Amino acid sequence: MQRIENGTDFTKVLASLPVEQQHDLAKQFISSVIHLSNSPRLAPLQDLLSRPSCSIDDIKAAHDIARSVYVENAPGSDLSEVRFECQATHFIAQAVMACSSQTGDASGPLHLAQKVANYCRMAQACSTMSHGDEGPDFAKAEAAYNKMVQQQFQIANDYLASKVS
Repeated sequence: MQRIENGTDFTKVLASLPVEQQHDLAKQFISSVIHLSNSPRLAPLQDLLSRPSCSIDDIKAAHDIARSVYVENAPGSDLSEVRFECQATHFIAQAVMACSSQTGDASGPLHLAQKVANYCRMAQACSTMSHGDEGPDFAKAEAAYNKMVQQQFQIANDYLASKVS
């Protein structure tokens, strides 16, 4: 299997995976950012993410938890009122919802694992962004985002290597 070195490789390799493997990777991507949320309601998801497989009831419960947290942490309309730590939780919940969608659809312009990866990247960026007197620190957020991208490449490469051995 091709080693992921850049965004094009990442997209191509993830798109080639069956839905079951995309779910496995998506769970690992979420596990790498769930600690960024201070929402105690997401805590039960830690256990589900570590399981090799989940029942339909577990997946539905995870989706319901994520949906309620997602709605609760929706972005405000005025940037001056946005609490970026809440936005990190919002994106984590969105990642869980994508991973636990009942259809398991991996088709479309972005495949399931790639959608989840993008939500996790946004969660990482938001968690590092503080809102000061003059506005958010986008440079710090960009560095965190780039670090998350590299971490996801490594997660995917390790996962793929474990499937070959």
